[in-house]
Amino acid sequence: MKRIALALLFSLAVLPAAYAQAPTSKQAKIEELIRITKLDQLMGQMSQQMTARMKQTAAQQSARHAFTPEQQKAVDDYIAQIEKITQSAVSWDKVKPTIVQVYSETYTDQELDGILAFYHSPSGQALVAKSPQLMTRTMQLVQSQMGEVQPQIQAANDEFSRKMKELSGPPSSSPSTTPQPSAQPKP
Repeated sequence: MKRIALALLFSLAVLPAAYAQAPTSKQAKIEELIRITKLDQLMGQMSQQMTARMKQTAAQQSARHAFTPEQQKAVDDYIAQIEKITQSAVSWDKVKPTIVQVYSETYTDQELDGILAFYHSPSGQALVAKSPQLMTRTMQLVQSQMGEVQPQIQAANDEFSRKMKELSGPPSSSPSTTPQPSAQPKP
């Protein structure tokens, strides 16, 4: 009987410490949430879409200008450089620690348990599976709407430029500090 009591006491002393290090820790819950929501893949898709929009915008601007082959190469090199910088800045390896920290600061253990329960459910799995399509379609809709208002935005830009030129007045001819030759002949 004493041995059973000692074993029970030992297990009560050791189990809480083991439980605290078990995979149910907050960190593990966050890792599971990231895995089950495929956040790393979603971030990759967002990065790709940002890059695609940037390239599309650059192509539209290039189409408005008659660039020489050298200028076009400079534009292409610039776009490639910006793409590389952007992808490096939002790479999963760089943003994951920050995301884990933010999730940890935002959610309690109980909230993470509930969130994980939802994402493990059929409805949660449907949300995860359909989110990329939903995001793509939503971005297409927003881009379409922005395309519809582009003429208005261009008109507002033109009006703003006109007003700014008007408010700055005529180009000022600053008095020259260099002596000008006299128009009269010397005696």
